[in-house]
Formats: sequence, C-alpha cells, structure tokens
Amino acid sequence: MRIPVLVALAVPVVLVSGAAAVYSVGRPVAGQVRTYYISADEVAAEAVPGAADGTRYVKARYREYTDASFTRQKPRPAGWDHLAFLGPLIRADVGDTIRIVFRNRVGFPVNVHPDAVLSSAANSRARTSLSVTPAPTFPGLGADGDDEAVAPGGTRTYRWPVPAQAGPGTDDHGSVLWLYHSHTGQAASDDAGLIGPIIIYKRGALH
Repeated sequence: MRIPVLVALAVPVVLVSGAAAVYSVGRPVAGQVRTYYISADEVAAEAVPGAADGTRYVKARYREYTDASFTRQKPRPAGWDHLAFLGPLIRADVGDTIRIVFRNRVGFPVNVHPDAVLSSAANSRARTSLSVTPAPTFPGLGADGDDEAVAPGGTRTYRWPVPAQAGPGTDDHGSVLWLYHSHTGQAASDDAGLIGPIIIYKRGALH
C-alpha cells in the first residue's frame, strides 16, 4: 500500500517525516543487498479489562534481530520510537535488493508480504489487460509468487528487488512509504498486528 506523501506527513505514525536520508554527492552507487532478520513473535499485552483473575493476552508483532539465530533483538533507534507497535523499519534504494530472513514464532501460519508496487497476481492481471504485443513485464517487490504461508516454527528467506516504480515520484521529496504485512488470507493473521513500514529512496540516496 503506497501512502501519499501529503497524507503521510500529517499522520503521527507515518515515517517519511522521520526518515533522514543521507544523500551521496557523487554518482549513484550500485544496488546493494540489504538484509533484515525479522521474526513474528508473541508479545505479552495488557490484562484483559475487567478480568478479576488478571487474565492477560498476547499479540503478534514483527521484531528485528541481529542475525539468523534470532536470539538477540536488534534495538530500535531512538529516533524511531514513534513506530510503537509497528514492525521494524525496512529501508532501501531503488536498485537495491531487500533480503528478509523470516522466522514464524507465533501459533498460526503467517508470512511477510510487501505492498510495494505489484504482487505476482497483480502483475499477471496488468499484463493481460494491455493490448500491446508483446506485453511488458512489471517486476516488483513480491513478484516472485512468495506469498505461501510459513508454518509455526518455520523459516523463509525473501528477496525483493526494488524496481524504479517502487521509488519516489516527482512529488515524493526523495522517498516514498510502503507497508509490509502478513498476507495469508486468515482473519487471525489480518487482525494480529503483523504490519510494518518500508521506505524506498531514490537510487543512490542511502550510504
């Protein structure tokens, strides 16, 4: 899901306003592989209101770790405290590849789906709707058909090349905000709170 910049700047949880990119003064750098170790975790929440026995419940959250052992959680920078319950911030330039090593540690199947540009199904629909021959391709984040659910305890590695259409337009001030979330088609997944931000910068913006 792409968030219009003017709307994003007006909403407190929106990230563009806090994303201080460092721009290179030289030529745009070659694309990099940016790796994130993300787990879907069960996180304790507050007690159930009015429960005399102190009943508590848990929520599912995306959390970032330092490596593939998923033993040490990566601290969130102080400047991004306003993300609150949102998952870890993923940042990349146009031309980069986002690599996510994902582990499901909740009790139901979930995954990580990027709403940046087009899914494989949307690619197919877009191609068949065009009258030109041959129809152009629409490579985009998540375009490799990687929406299969990851079972509890399972691990999966996602690789999302960042195409130009995922990057900022002329009115986006150098970056654009997208979302990632679980996309398994289950109500439990949709309502669990598994959602996080992706900021895509123009090519060569990030050091």
